[in-house]
Amino acid sequence: MSRFRILFVDDETNVLQGLQRMLRYMRLEWEMRFVDSGEAALEVMKTQAFDAIVSDMRMPGMDGAVLLAEVSRRYPETVRVVLSGFSDAESVMRTVGLAHQFLAKPCSAQLLVDVIRRAFELKRVLSSGRLRALLSGLANLPTPPDTYYALVEYMGRTDASSNGVAEIIARDVAMTAELLKLTNSSYFSLSSRLTQPLQAVRILGFETIGALVLRIGIFRSFKGLPATGRLVEDINRDSFLVARIARRIAKVEGFDARGQEEAYCAGMLSSIGLLVLLDQRSEDVARVKQSVAAGTSALEAEQQVFGATHFQVGAYLLGLWGFNKLVVEAVAFLGRPSVAPAGELDIAGVVHFARVLAGPSPVYAHPQMGAEIGRLPLDRDYINHLGKQNQLERWSAEAAMEAHQ
Repeated sequence: MSRFRILFVDDETNVLQGLQRMLRYMRLEWEMRFVDSGEAALEVMKTQAFDAIVSDMRMPGMDGAVLLAEVSRRYPETVRVVLSGFSDAESVMRTVGLAHQFLAKPCSAQLLVDVIRRAFELKRVLSSGRLRALLSGLANLPTPPDTYYALVEYMGRTDASSNGVAEIIARDVAMTAELLKLTNSSYFSLSSRLTQPLQAVRILGFETIGALVLRIGIFRSFKGLPATGRLVEDINRDSFLVARIARRIAKVEGFDARGQEEAYCAGMLSSIGLLVLLDQRSEDVARVKQSVAAGTSALEAEQQVFGATHFQVGAYLLGLWGFNKLVVEAVAFLGRPSVAPAGELDIAGVVHFARVLAGPSPVYAHPQMGAEIGRLPLDRDYINHLGKQNQLERWSAEAAMEAHQ
C-alpha cells in the first residue's frame, strides 16, 4: 500500500525541525516533505503530487492564505490544513473556504495526525464513485432555502449578531412561522413560549438556528407526499431525540458550549440523507427495510442496495451546502466512527452513541419483532479505543431521561 504524501510549510526552521521529530513515528504511513516558504511549496508540487498540505499562516512573501488559494486552484483534491498561532486569527479568517481544517500552535502530534487521517477518510467516503453515482441518479435533490444561504453568508462576518440573524429570518414569513412552531414544540422543551425569531436565536444559538432553517426548508420539499408524510414527521421527532441525547452526552463529557451545540446540530441533521432516499427511492428503502427485518444491519443493507449509507448521503449534501465541517464529519462517520478514530471522544462519537441509545430509526424499526431490529450497532472497537466502556451506563441513563421528557 502506497504511503500518503504530506507537505509541511513554515518559514521557521525550528518549527519544521520540531514537526519532523514529532512525526517521525509516522514515516511508515506518510511520506513527508518540509519546505520553508509558499513559493518553495508550489515548486515542489509541480513535480510531485501531495495528498495534503499543512501550512503556517504568517510567512514572508507568499503567506498561508495566498498559498492555500493557489493550491485550491491548481490542486483541488489536496487536503488543506492551517497550522498557525492564535495571534493569527485575522489572517486565518482569510482561509475560510480554502482550508479543510484549522489547528492552533502548539499542537500535539496525536491531534495533528488525527485531523489529517480523518480528512483523508472523509475525502475517501465523500469521493466514492458509488456515492456520486447514487446522487447523480436522484432527481430533484432538495436545496437549502435562500434564507439559509443568506444566514451562512451573514454568520461568516466578524460583526454578525443575534439581531442580524433574526432580521434575516424575519424576512421570510413562512420560515419565521415554521421556526417558532418548531422551537415552541416538545422537541426543545423550552421553559417559556417564544414569539420572535430573536428569542429563538438568543436561546438556541447561531449554529442550531442555521441547522433548523436548513432542515425546515428541506422538509418543505416533502409536503404533498401523503404516503410518507407521517413517516417524515416520525423521522423529524426521532432526529430531535438523537440531537438532545447527543447534547446531554457532550455535556456529561465536558464539551464546551460550542461543542454541545455542534453535537446537537449533527444529531438533528443526521437523517437528512434518509429523508432524501425516502423521497427519491422509496421502493429501494422498502427493500432495505425487508433486509433489516431478515436480520441484516440497516447500514449493511443500505450499502447493498444504494452503494452508500444514508449517513454518507447526508454528509455529502451537507458538505455540498457548505455546512460546518465538524458537523459534516460527524454525520459521515456516525455509522462507524472507528473507521477514523480520534484520540479522544469527538462529535462523531457523541452522535454515534446518541443514535445507538435513541433506538432504531422509525424507517427501519419493527416494534413487533423486538427493539433491536433496525438499531444502529454499537461500534465496540471505537468505545474500547476510547476506554469509555464504563461511561455507557451513564449515557444510557441520560438517554432514558431525555426519551421520557
